[in-house]
Amino acid sequence: MSKLEEPFERAEVVDSPGIVGSRWWHKGLVDAPKDASRRSAIMVALGVVGLSGVAAALAVVADGCSGDDTEVQRKRALDMQRSFGWSFGAAQESVTFDGESKKPFDKGALARMSTDLRPADESLRAYYVPSLFESPYAAPTLVPEGDPAPVTPLGTVLRPIFTPAMDRAYRSGKALASLLLAARTPSGLRRDIAVLVDLDGPESVAFAAGAAEAFEPVFTFDNWPHPRGVVKAHLTLAAAAYYQPLFARPPSGPRATMLVLDRQRLSAYSDDATQFDNRYVARLPAADALWARGVRHVLYVVPTEMDAVESDDLNDDLVAYRMRQIDVGMIAASVFSADAGEPTPAGATDEWPPYYYGGRAATHGWFWVDYPWGPPPAPVPVEPAVRRPGKHYVPTSRATPFSGTSLGGAQPVPETFGTVPVVVALGTGAILGAALSRSGSWNRASGGYGG
Repeated sequence: MSKLEEPFERAEVVDSPGIVGSRWWHKGLVDAPKDASRRSAIMVALGVVGLSGVAAALAVVADGCSGDDTEVQRKRALDMQRSFGWSFGAAQESVTFDGESKKPFDKGALARMSTDLRPADESLRAYYVPSLFESPYAAPTLVPEGDPAPVTPLGTVLRPIFTPAMDRAYRSGKALASLLLAARTPSGLRRDIAVLVDLDGPESVAFAAGAAEAFEPVFTFDNWPHPRGVVKAHLTLAAAAYYQPLFARPPSGPRATMLVLDRQRLSAYSDDATQFDNRYVARLPAADALWARGVRHVLYVVPTEMDAVESDDLNDDLVAYRMRQIDVGMIAASVFSADAGEPTPAGATDEWPPYYYGGRAATHGWFWVDYPWGPPPAPVPVEPAVRRPGKHYVPTSRATPFSGTSLGGAQPVPETFGTVPVVVALGTGAILGAALSRSGSWNRASGGYGG
């Protein structure tokens, strides 16, 4: 006999104002035959209140059902957020924005973000991942039966941010762009160099904004923010909101390719009960696709000279590029800095001071010596005094959790990576809510899931 067919017995009568619907529920049980099954008792109670009382009925039913009536299953985090809202399982919580910008902000522009930040070059749109930029005003399509708390739209709480780290990244990106602009040929900007930016989300966005005159940004952020998110995607989104007007400007002409990643996408994750696993794996163009675009050099941008190894999910791709005879170099964003000895000119704007490769105007052109992807600079620049181990970088195949069976093939993903535990009703298959939630009725119930 299934649990739903067993006789339903009342262990106690609850008539407390703190339990919504207890009076009508117990009235329904009194009217039910003594040998009624769980299923028929539930139906009697629902008949008393109609469909509007289903959620309240489920709250009390959970008290009389054992844990066998539900089970915990893992579902893809982004799928759950698309269906039930960005704050799935934590609807009464929100996010905070350190470094909030005080500049005027057109909140209505958020609805255009996925379009404004889309590559102007249509041939690059196949690699663009708009997921993050679609989140501000995405409407839930379903309501979890056990946790029907309303979800506040993300767009109503989103605030642009601008931090000192973003400012440094912006100037570094602008310095890299100046090198490509100075190397332009009579036919236009060189497009045989592609850049892969792998900084923390807000700094990656800022770097791309600074470099936008020479490089077409292709954003690859495949997650949504969450109040308990392992990846602080709301800060990346807030940085994108700050630079959105700049990205929305039409380009003056064709630009080189810049793939933009959030380095936090693989953040450490340990606790289902307190964390929401909104991690994801980067998706890069295949080596053959880059070669067909005329790309012969890839520059991989990392935060500092201490970050001498590529992120785990990029190893297969970068090794595949090298095997396709595409040069792959690594550069630390920290190698760009201001020239402390350069006087501030009259009328300097907030773009001052400029950043240079090696930290001095005299060393800026040395980039083309460390990365000999063009004619030697003239006049001969001064070699920077700062450490630059990235110039010796060569991607080498290594075992990672994301290693594929063949280079350039589909990357495997660990089974539970980017998933969250949800409570599912066995009888109907309905999703009651996120297991991490403490607001759902099945978590408060003595027989429900409370882990």
